[in-house]
Amino acid sequence: MFDSGAVAEFVRNWGYLAVFIGSIFEGEIVLITASASAAFGFLSIHKVFFVALTTTVIVDQLLFFVGYKLGTDWAIRRFPKVAVARDRVFSLLHRMDIFFIFAFRFIYGIRTVSPLIIGSAKIKPTRFIIFNFFSGLCWAFVFCFTGYTIADVVMDGHFDSMPAFVAISVILAIVCALWTLFTVVRKR
Repeated sequence: MFDSGAVAEFVRNWGYLAVFIGSIFEGEIVLITASASAAFGFLSIHKVFFVALTTTVIVDQLLFFVGYKLGTDWAIRRFPKVAVARDRVFSLLHRMDIFFIFAFRFIYGIRTVSPLIIGSAKIKPTRFIIFNFFSGLCWAFVFCFTGYTIADVVMDGHFDSMPAFVAISVILAIVCALWTLFTVVRKR
């Protein structure tokens, strides 16, 4: 893929457009690099966060509706053996839909195709909209915080305790909320 110099060059040359493009695809490295650039004063961390959040939520929402509209019939006609796997995947997806909607964004390699599959499984659109937004919010926060903090440590040579404490508290709250959500869904 890219080496770190190419990503930094891409972010330096394209700025917020690089964040936009990176957020369409699996662009965690672009987001971390852009957030580090914000810590160095080249970009605004608020704008990086906003662009990443809005792009990832809107693109995943569009992919969901494409999957919802197309379904899987076209793939089954072309690849009949997919029907068995589809049924197993959809069954699992319907049991753990909230957890998967939250988690797919953080799993490398499946992020772009997951909203299509979730839509094909006919998960309720309102359910996807709500949890897609919160998942995007968590995703943008975690990677913006990571890039900004790494750059801050490099600049200052030490870890600022108060912003780190607040961020770690937010991350722990997110993890606890996800764990609670997972246990509720599992019991259901």
